[in-house]
Amino acid sequence: MAATLSLQHTLPKLPVPTLEETIAKYLKTIEPLTTPDELERNKELAKDFLKPGGLGRTLQQRLLDVDRAAPDNWLDDTWWISKAYHEWREPLLVNSNWYILMRNEYNHPTEFYSTVENPAYTTFQVKRAAHLAQQLLDYIDTLYRQNIPVEMTRSGPLCMHQYTQLIGMTRIPQAGCDRLVNTPFPSPSKHIVLIIDDQFFKIDVVSKDNKRLLDGDMERQFLDAIKQLEKIKASAPIGILTCDHRDAWTKAREHLIVLDPKNRESLQVIEDALFCVTLDSAAEATKADRKNDFAEWAKFGMHGHGGRNRWCDKSLNLIFERDGKFVCHGEHSPCDALIPALIMDYIIRKPTDLNAPSTNAIIDAPKHLSFVTDAKTQEHLKAASATIEALSKNSDCGIVYFDEYGSDYVKKVVKASPDAYMQMALQLAYYKQIGQPCATYETGSTRAFRRGRTETIRTLSTDSYAFCKAMEDSSVEPEKKVKLLRAAIAAHSKYQREAGNGKGIDRHLMGLRLCLQSGEAHGLFQEPVFGKSGAFLLSTSGLFAGDNFVGTGFGAMYPDGYGINYLAGGKTLKFGVESKFESKVTSTREFGEFLRQALRDMRTAVEQTLPEDQRKVAAKL
Repeated sequence: MAATLSLQHTLPKLPVPTLEETIAKYLKTIEPLTTPDELERNKELAKDFLKPGGLGRTLQQRLLDVDRAAPDNWLDDTWWISKAYHEWREPLLVNSNWYILMRNEYNHPTEFYSTVENPAYTTFQVKRAAHLAQQLLDYIDTLYRQNIPVEMTRSGPLCMHQYTQLIGMTRIPQAGCDRLVNTPFPSPSKHIVLIIDDQFFKIDVVSKDNKRLLDGDMERQFLDAIKQLEKIKASAPIGILTCDHRDAWTKAREHLIVLDPKNRESLQVIEDALFCVTLDSAAEATKADRKNDFAEWAKFGMHGHGGRNRWCDKSLNLIFERDGKFVCHGEHSPCDALIPALIMDYIIRKPTDLNAPSTNAIIDAPKHLSFVTDAKTQEHLKAASATIEALSKNSDCGIVYFDEYGSDYVKKVVKASPDAYMQMALQLAYYKQIGQPCATYETGSTRAFRRGRTETIRTLSTDSYAFCKAMEDSSVEPEKKVKLLRAAIAAHSKYQREAGNGKGIDRHLMGLRLCLQSGEAHGLFQEPVFGKSGAFLLSTSGLFAGDNFVGTGFGAMYPDGYGINYLAGGKTLKFGVESKFESKVTSTREFGEFLRQALRDMRTAVEQTLPEDQRKVAAKL
């Protein structure tokens, strides 16, 4: 087995596509969004952009120089984190952070008993939190020994760099553009942070003689911290500030660290921690049932109890409710959500031992991280609470749970890519609801390249639009509908392959625009359709089967759009959907119904074209 980072040097650099191929693809992607006259005007502007000596040629040469100077990746080394994440000043909650709702234990209890230390918490909650924290620490140890296998595709290895960007990583707010602070890889940190009742505790994860603890030891540490709640002088709920607008949090943080040296010390312990564990104490368990599309639990995963008991800047947060339900919540900038999703899928497989062993090692008691505050801090907290309340009230969350068929059916009967098929279902659902197409983003991975992150897969195409119109036209024969479905799937799969090979257009266009100098402009970038084609009202991303997940999600990019993360299980398809209550055109619940109907309509069309014997087989899948 190749060591985790041993093949990094073999990976190629992310290519800079040619101007001709990018502009040709761009013109093709805007066709469904333009009138014939608008398309013709954009084609003329494209010719001017591409002409010898034109601005396009100049920008391309500047970008090639950026590429030459980049040690690993022209995009990641130069612009990506700042432009895609850190310059965006909106709150991380809903707008940027992701969540994963994890399945319950197979032997999950139905009765929960309060801890002796504090009735706000339950014994199973503490045991499960201790167990999964230890499972994650075991995984981290394996990663640090570089024993996590290199992920491979038919084309070769994938970049494993993102695995080094998750542990001990925190985003800190700064004026205009945030920064990441992290301990080196492997991290020298030997602690995690436990968050309970808006208080923060440093929890050592090794004994005084540098031995890793067992589940029972971690459980003892958590209970010790819970017990301390009665004795300590509680600090103000500083975690709320991490949920605020980034500029507001910047000012509040600067005020804190100038106010008293203790605040810098406490912040640094949190920022250097390997990860955070949260125990929530709400008396009423969050409802998690399919009857309401898991809406309440999805909302909890997105922003919790009004931003309480959180540290949104941390790359990885394990959150446990009183009844042992588990949510993973993370900051998006250092690492795409696929990596923590793979890790969570791994660590949850081993059940909690209700009689977990201990080492009885000598361990430092949990240390309460106190904060010194004043009237100004109270103003910051009040403003942050108002921001979070408005943000959470406007967030329309849900999980569309579809178990009438899954990816097994798509592969065996439709004989198509499940991802492309689900993308067409999303296109059709949107068309059913809104009556027109919209620019659609799907995350494409560029991990075939060194330090590769993502590229946009532009799902909307002339083929997908033709498919949607045909599906909603009762006069069109099933054979024609299925033919158009297959053409749309083929077009999507082709674009997906090209994006994964570094031949997408959005990152290239971004790089060209970032090479513009003062006073330079081009009509191609100023056309209304340029903005419209990049305003992704459908922002989507797929993970994997996700059988250990109830749902996953992130926020919509635009007030009138949807944010959709989906899981293609063999028998079940799950879509985490978020939109805004303030929108007059979107509704998560209505979209869910249109999505279910789209999936049913697609199946009906496919089966109407099958011979009778194959239709009987298909009905069983």
